[in-house]
Amino acid sequence: MSEGRAAALDRFIGQFVELAMFDGTVLVDVGGEVVYERSFGLASYEHGVTHDARTRFRIASVSKSLTDAAFARLVQAGELTMETPLALYLPEFPSAEAIRIGQLLDYTSGIPHTNDQPWGDGKTSLTVDEIVERLAAMPLDFEPGSDSNYSNGGYAVAAKVLELVVGAPYGEAMRRLVFDPLGMADTAHIEDARAPIRHMATGYEPGAFPGERRHSRFYAVETRPGGGSLHSTAGDLLRFARAVFRQGFVRPELARSVLGADDGGFLGQGRSPGFVTKLYWGRERDVIVVSLANSYAVPAGWGRAIAGLATGEPATAGWPDLRLAAPTVRPDDPRLGRYRASFGNRETVIGRSARGAMIIEDADSESTTGLVPLADGAFLQPLYFQRCAQDGETRVVTCRILSGDERYTSVLTPEPHG
Repeated sequence: MSEGRAAALDRFIGQFVELAMFDGTVLVDVGGEVVYERSFGLASYEHGVTHDARTRFRIASVSKSLTDAAFARLVQAGELTMETPLALYLPEFPSAEAIRIGQLLDYTSGIPHTNDQPWGDGKTSLTVDEIVERLAAMPLDFEPGSDSNYSNGGYAVAAKVLELVVGAPYGEAMRRLVFDPLGMADTAHIEDARAPIRHMATGYEPGAFPGERRHSRFYAVETRPGGGSLHSTAGDLLRFARAVFRQGFVRPELARSVLGADDGGFLGQGRSPGFVTKLYWGRERDVIVVSLANSYAVPAGWGRAIAGLATGEPATAGWPDLRLAAPTVRPDDPRLGRYRASFGNRETVIGRSARGAMIIEDADSESTTGLVPLADGAFLQPLYFQRCAQDGETRVVTCRILSGDERYTSVLTPEPHG
């Protein structure tokens, strides 16, 4: 990679590090050669520990892609098919005859999303068997195959199927099917989120003042077996991507039908409190981006933007260089007030902290995050990489993701007397 491209990547990523919107490691491989690998921020701010090649991160829902690969390997070995009924392994599970293995992985099984359950908020540790037992006591959300709904519950049941097929706990099954064959020595299932793991990064999120970090809430990732319970390193995820998308570890048709690769390539992404992972492969330029963050801020389009900069494409207009204003605002700032958010219809308050920072308060989560004023009168919402601008007449605030993807646009409408 030319010095100019590397410098452009450094600038692009570095501006978000300064605002506590990114900490972690970014690795870029083009055509089989690692052309960029750099870590930003710290693995532990309180202990001053820097990132290195051994730093491990929770990879959240990118765990699903590794679980998918395990099932693809079983299909290749003739152990099962995507049409195999769940009843072959869990005959007592509701509608097991109607649910196919592939439906557990593509969100069409009707099995409820564990995150939506009172016991599934990540505060309580549960085993695979305990989760499957609770799901089995619940009605399906819809008839299998008739609809689609994102479901960590489906992946928990898939984890149990892996255990039964391989005859070993989920983590050991993954080791035999994927980790050991690919030399992924630093990747494993987290069995107890409270137990220390060597070289594990500490998870953070943007704090209540621009540029400051704070610890994210406790999150028992073992309650997401199959779909969010793995940790890994940048090097291990690169081994995985190279093997799956270039070296035939998974047959191309299974990379499409099971892992979800398409003509453009592949995007795996995951987030859980304190961590965000992006695994991107662009087919046309054969570029792999691994981004592992120990910062809970969600940048849609991040992997694709980094791939573009690494291969000589200019960053899109949605990723501008940020021009910051003073971090504090006046008490009479017109943006302060009470709003109703279009996303989830949640009550949201934009206020001013005792230190003078503009903050956003979510009434549902009772969390407060500092907003970043920009020189043009807009501001950043760091948790979601959004640029928010207020209409001077209506006081409506429109927040657009920095990558420009309109699917992530949200609107804050002033509440009466807000």
